[in-house]
Amino acid sequence: MLSVRSRDPRQRRLMQAYYDSVLAWDEILLDRFKPVPDLPEMGYYGRGGHVENDVRPIAYAAFVNAFLAEARPPNNAPTPERRARMRRDALSALRYLTHGHVTGAGRCLNGKPWGDQWQSAMWARSAGMAGWVLWPHMDDRLRLAVARMIEHEADRFLDSRPKSNEFNDTGAEENAWNALIVSLACNMMRNHPRAGAWDQAAKRYLYNSLSVAADQANDRPGDDGVPVRTWVTTVNAHPDFTVENHNLVHIGYLKTTLGLMVESAVHYLMAQRPAPAACLHHVGDGLDVLASCMSWDAAPVYFGGNDWKLIHTQCVDIVIYTMLRLLTRDGFSGRLEETALDTLGRIQRNEGGFYNVRRDLEFGGLCASRLVACYLAHNAADTRAQPASEEKFNRRITGIRYLPHARAILHRTPSKFASFSWGPKRMALAMPRDGSWVIWPRFASYLGRINGEDSSSRHARLERIGHAVRPDGFWVLGELSRLGGQARHAFAYASLAKDVTVYIERLSGSGTAEISGRETGIIGHEYGLGSNERTLYSRQGSTRVFGEGGQDRVIELDTDWLNIGGRIGYAVRREPNVSNVMRYHDQGRGTGRVPKLQEWVSLVGDRSPTDIWTQPTWACVITFLNQPADQTATWFRRVAFSADADQAVCRIGPDIVRVDFGEMKASIHEVGHESPR
Repeated sequence: MLSVRSRDPRQRRLMQAYYDSVLAWDEILLDRFKPVPDLPEMGYYGRGGHVENDVRPIAYAAFVNAFLAEARPPNNAPTPERRARMRRDALSALRYLTHGHVTGAGRCLNGKPWGDQWQSAMWARSAGMAGWVLWPHMDDRLRLAVARMIEHEADRFLDSRPKSNEFNDTGAEENAWNALIVSLACNMMRNHPRAGAWDQAAKRYLYNSLSVAADQANDRPGDDGVPVRTWVTTVNAHPDFTVENHNLVHIGYLKTTLGLMVESAVHYLMAQRPAPAACLHHVGDGLDVLASCMSWDAAPVYFGGNDWKLIHTQCVDIVIYTMLRLLTRDGFSGRLEETALDTLGRIQRNEGGFYNVRRDLEFGGLCASRLVACYLAHNAADTRAQPASEEKFNRRITGIRYLPHARAILHRTPSKFASFSWGPKRMALAMPRDGSWVIWPRFASYLGRINGEDSSSRHARLERIGHAVRPDGFWVLGELSRLGGQARHAFAYASLAKDVTVYIERLSGSGTAEISGRETGIIGHEYGLGSNERTLYSRQGSTRVFGEGGQDRVIELDTDWLNIGGRIGYAVRREPNVSNVMRYHDQGRGTGRVPKLQEWVSLVGDRSPTDIWTQPTWACVITFLNQPADQTATWFRRVAFSADADQAVCRIGPDIVRVDFGEMKASIHEVGHESPR
């Protein structure tokens, strides 16, 4: 029986909130349980096959139901009848999973067994956690089946070498998820003959998760008195602690790695053992990266883009904050934990029990299982680390971070986030306070699309790059070869100390190519939580946009300034001075892995196709963050832009940004720090 140990009111409130969230998720599971035909003692969710999206939701559901059946929250526990139903469903799912595993006597519904797969150790860990919680309620046959499943998957990593890959396809998250099964095995079955070997394997895989080249020269003692350099045999992260996957510098895979690493610590805490240092190897360094791009609602901003198209990821990120709070008494992480818990609760209520718009059992189960881990850790650790004050929190996140290996610069203040990335995806971001509910990190943000081609390495070659970090801002200059070499795109992006950024581009061409579609100055538009409408203010007046889906359409605005919902303003100046067309892309449906409407605006465009430029054309986009709608038109009149040859000057009131593409240099002259609002 998982009774609450803590008497601390704050910790008990947190645990109750975790429990209530998981219980709300279980309402969805309740109606999706299916008995196996001809085997009524077994049950499953989803399709019941043997691959990732089949097994994972069943394993997560077993873990969630087991936890809910056995935990005794501070308040509002389900009825005994409801808990009995949860226990039956969890036991039925465990029977099905062990039956269909390679160590079992049967097969999955599609006639194939699961196990010995690229990620099956992680699936087995979730099922194993269900077994650990339900151990007193299982008969000897099921206990043996669960033990054999865990043994088999854990033994795979006794003699194998952790994956090592720094570029494109990091081994960080794979090593971290494989560590889960061996750390579970050595704690759940402490008297097993191979428990010591599993413990060593867990530490080895954890040390080789967020591993960097410098580790192999680190003589500092690690676990068991063994030097770190002896534990580490891989390189899976860049020296700046960023990781690559899917041909991106991917903040999502950094978060995944950190979350999986600290989740291994839960097993040690449940066994009333100290978590090994391996669970935190470079986790603090990874958190420093996340802190530099942390949104106001405790989900880091994907400054290098996100092919998963998930933005509000508090439900999976929260385990990082919780475990660092409990294991290191870190008040910064404590504030993130409580902010994330509040945010994910509001999202879940808005989504009818789901954790975001991805309404499937697999992702929801992952989220719920992470929250269970947080509850279990709080119950085992019983520490009282207080969250940092807003002042201390802002002091931690404020500043400039240059990530040389990620090829990105990040600028975070209490009221803004700005970044520029020139890795595989070349993109800038400028977000106001609470801006993840206004702007999403669309690929090709600001640098845009020409003839439908974005500015990524797939379509454009980066010819030159220069950058500088200032005490309270940064600038980046570069040049792309686009349209197969027929167009040159020089760009500059500057983040000021104020809530202002400046983007400048010069487009020039050669040959006879026609520009059938120029859409630069792109920004992704996100709707607020619980809302699907927003007002755009421009020279044409007010325009209402809706995130309803249905028919694709493009709303054209003949304007050179725009304000989005009183949250963020844009002023566009062109040279030569020509009429400008902004286009709001009203999406008919979601695309990619997530069925979510992610609409976008191009701030710079022309009314009709043009021939390739006989002379360079310039554009300047000034972004005013946290600006009310009635101020954008006023500030537009205070913006001046001029360009000649390789040089351009943008004036925003008294402030001046100069760029020189010949010298690849820029300068920022800023008067005072009061933002134009």
